[in-house]
Amino acid sequence: MLKNKILAFVVISIFAISCAEERREIDIAQSALDTAYVEYLFCDFGPDISQESFAELLVEWNDILDGLETAVPMSVGLVPRTETDLYDGMWTLVWESKEQANKGWKEWIEGPADAWTEKTSNIISCGASDNGEEANYGFDVNVYRTATAQDTDPGGVVGFMFCSYTDSFGEAELLDGLDTYNNWLNAAQESSGSGSPYFYTIHVPDFETPIAGSSVGPYDYAFHHFWDSEESRELGNRMFAETAPSIEGPQPDCSEMLLFDSSPFRTPQI
Repeated sequence: MLKNKILAFVVISIFAISCAEERREIDIAQSALDTAYVEYLFCDFGPDISQESFAELLVEWNDILDGLETAVPMSVGLVPRTETDLYDGMWTLVWESKEQANKGWKEWIEGPADAWTEKTSNIISCGASDNGEEANYGFDVNVYRTATAQDTDPGGVVGFMFCSYTDSFGEAELLDGLDTYNNWLNAAQESSGSGSPYFYTIHVPDFETPIAGSSVGPYDYAFHHFWDSEESRELGNRMFAETAPSIEGPQPDCSEMLLFDSSPFRTPQI
């Protein structure tokens, strides 16, 4: 219902409530509610791709993972709304930590990897590129807002803004802005009397940016958002324009938001 989704805000810019005379470099992970490690594999569709063939592929992939000692707990597929030569879509692997990711990849490569690639390459090919380099990009993820309502229809919209610190905007100013944003979300939730599946995280790249061929230049972090539907995202955008507080103080240098349609591939096993 529309009124239950009013907390899906679009942050066009991060606002700070204080301006430090000197930039304070701090570990933003220490202030996060939770942390994770996420990998984005660039994927190309093959000649045999179809809704039916991919659905069967996902079932088999999950069955294989269920038999491994260290399987990725969660996975999501992202299809870009803006056409790019880099990929047709992204296969996202959500790990609890980089250590878990390394252990899981080792088991995968020493086990089903070769047979899986041979069987599925005509449907989808992920993590490979024309120049032979691995198209897999990892991020340290810091959670600063969790969903306050269940997403009853899994899937939705994901947005990324890619931001760089400046001489007057660093980690401390980022955290100040996130505190202000969370206070705003809390007030809106209290006013509406309902929660929202919306959440956001700060992604810190575990590689040197920029990615070759990308329209996005170098950046220090990605501001990642999830909405449960396009309707929620658009409503949040309107509410942001109407009710957002005035932006004060220094700001980071951020790109325009890139949007993706999101589908669940694997949910955490209980």
